[in-house]
Amino acid sequence: MNRTAAVLLAAVLAAGLPGCGGQSSGNGAFEPSESSVYISGDGTVSSAFVENYDKDYYTEDSLKAFLEEEIAGEYADVDVTLKECSVADGVMKAVFDYGSPEDLTKFLADQKSENLDITGFSVRTVEEGIADGTVADGVFTDVRKGEPADLKTLARESDGYLVTVDGTASVQAAGEIRYVSDGVEVSGKTARAAGEPAYIIITR
Repeated sequence: MNRTAAVLLAAVLAAGLPGCGGQSSGNGAFEPSESSVYISGDGTVSSAFVENYDKDYYTEDSLKAFLEEEIAGEYADVDVTLKECSVADGVMKAVFDYGSPEDLTKFLADQKSENLDITGFSVRTVEEGIADGTVADGVFTDVRKGEPADLKTLARESDGYLVTVDGTASVQAAGEIRYVSDGVEVSGKTARAAGEPAYIIITR
């Protein structure tokens, strides 16, 4: 059975395994405090899994080795890379980069945590969403103004990203989370999506 990163972290905690070098994730703005998904400025995707622990004998190097071994064995057909992991101050984190949103969806297929429980995830341009009718009048709310956004307004953001979430996910981005559909709540720089599907427009 495939196991997602959050489950792997839980397994580390339960087994008392020592735990990955505190490498830079390379995406700069992604500093997760909860399990979440991140869309970078070029549209690539990452995810983070965050777990609390109450022991003081975990080390980063062996957590890194454990997670990388599991990726190589369980997810050999998925383009996923362990980019960063850390163990500090009672919090264990792992950040993963993906080759595509489809790879992220495959990797999270068994994920059932509070903030990440998705069955589908895509990132495309707003222009593509307009072309297929996903981006339309009456679908999106302007986060800044708290009022509906019409198609003319949305069309001005044609080079922005349209994120589609099937399931539940906390989403962060390098750009601004500007327009959202029903079922998405925005707090600070995080959009919490719930629904099938939920839509988020990120401006660049």
